[in-house]
Amino acid sequence: MPDLPARAPAPQAVVILGGGSYRDGESGSERLSAPSLERVLWAVQNAPEGMPILVSGGRVHPNKRATEAQLMVDLLESELSRPVSWRDDCSRTTAENAVNSAEILRSSGVESIVLATHWWHMSRAAAVFTRAGLQVQPLPVGSVSELLPRARDGVRRWIPSAAALLCTQIYWRELLAQAWYQLRPLPEAGRC
Repeated sequence: MPDLPARAPAPQAVVILGGGSYRDGESGSERLSAPSLERVLWAVQNAPEGMPILVSGGRVHPNKRATEAQLMVDLLESELSRPVSWRDDCSRTTAENAVNSAEILRSSGVESIVLATHWWHMSRAAAVFTRAGLQVQPLPVGSVSELLPRARDGVRRWIPSAAALLCTQIYWRELLAQAWYQLRPLPEAGRC
């Protein structure tokens, strides 16, 4: 009888990746970006209930007071009544998200995760989290169907638009970032 492939262990935690934050120049107030909000809400609605949560995102720009992780904790705990077990406040890139999250989770015995990020980011994120030593079950926000033109038919489907330009920018950034991450070693786990 041939050997059957080993089944992946059940996920032990949910990891939500930050997707940016904004700071109002006049008032100084800070808030999560739309991608960050979508990731948090998607994870709350679709991840296995009762699973511990890790949020990951630091200060990408030095003028910000709150980290993305802190803003996600505030939303999850204050508004959505979901406790956060761990947070990574140091990461500024997906590679840093992966190594810092892996270090935090391994110290708690977690080896398998549900990863919440956007569908267009998932391939790169899952690959780098796997390289960091975690087993990943993807929980992508959205799908490739978002790229399909809406309310356009015939020749109008091929006319350039701002939405198409944005999709092109996302596609090329992810393609180049995947190549970059494959060529470079993972960063050291950060202390901030």
